[in-house]
Amino acid sequence: MARKILAVAMALALMAAMAGCVTESGYYSPERSAGAGALGGAATGAAIGSIIGAATGSPATGAWVGAAAGGVLGAVGGYLYAEHRNSEIRSRQAAAQSYNYSAARGNVVAIDQATVTPSVVGPGQQVNLGMTYTILTPEGYPMPVTLYREVRLGGSLVGQPYQFQVQNANGTFTDAVPYNVPSSRGTYTVISRVTSSAGSAEKVSYFTVQ
Repeated sequence: MARKILAVAMALALMAAMAGCVTESGYYSPERSAGAGALGGAATGAAIGSIIGAATGSPATGAWVGAAAGGVLGAVGGYLYAEHRNSEIRSRQAAAQSYNYSAARGNVVAIDQATVTPSVVGPGQQVNLGMTYTILTPEGYPMPVTLYREVRLGGSLVGQPYQFQVQNANGTFTDAVPYNVPSSRGTYTVISRVTSSAGSAEKVSYFTVQ
């Protein structure tokens, strides 16, 4: 019995350690993240199952614990990479009043604000990449909108750009995605971009890793 408890404890410790790991390149597409989390969870679950099966002399015990471990790690892995949030903060009417907008102006696509919170962090910590943007068109129909982030250090791209598509009506929206900063110190540039059939807009923000 003590041997079994020790094996399970070792497996749980391995799960906790791996769940706490983060990547150097930050947060990207939620779809890609979820897939990576599922694959990583399956592989790790199999490894943990083998360890427990060998330690306890019971392959069946190793199988169910390994399966549970894989499920937990897969779910955690997906959330570690991205938990995207996009929501409306002004209706079309309120946004039009704010911009003194009329249909005669045609399409308006603008990033009102791009932020990084906090703006100063330590290596491996997390920042929140925020963006407030407005879309106004004469027709006011909903449309696909692509939200894009790119992180650079000294002019060089860090990891892959983040890209996410939403279906938005006219109005003002706030968008946020967590980003795990790399270990290299310096001032990073974040390029935030909104692209749609009505036009595009871009804004730059910064954060520093000390």
